[in-house]
Amino acid sequence: MTRYFRIPVLLLLILIMLTPACEKKKSITGKAFLEREVLVDVLVDIHLADGVTNDRKFNRKYDADSIDILSPILEKHQVTREMFDTTLIVYSQYPELFDQVYNDVLIKLNVMLDENDKKDPIDELE
Repeated sequence: MTRYFRIPVLLLLILIMLTPACEKKKSITGKAFLEREVLVDVLVDIHLADGVTNDRKFNRKYDADSIDILSPILEKHQVTREMFDTTLIVYSQYPELFDQVYNDVLIKLNVMLDENDKKDPIDELE
């Protein structure tokens, strides 16, 4: 009886081990999508602009609801709104890939912060 029990269990284990090997590696490519590096740069600029527009001094001077921060950023990177939206929709279907993109965004922002902290305030006045 134990012999008949071992065979299905062994087959099930083999099937479980082989299943990940059959899975296709997913990547987001094509003319309709932004390259990963461009997406990272756009997201970095969006977060920087968002930080500025959320500043109290900025909000007192400008009506925050009327500010379009996205259009100038997309123009700077020569990206259409449609490409940006399509890329975000696709990345949202692959959270692991989106996490990798946001890790790159955080790294870039931290490098910028470190570089800013190293600057001498007196040099800024000159």
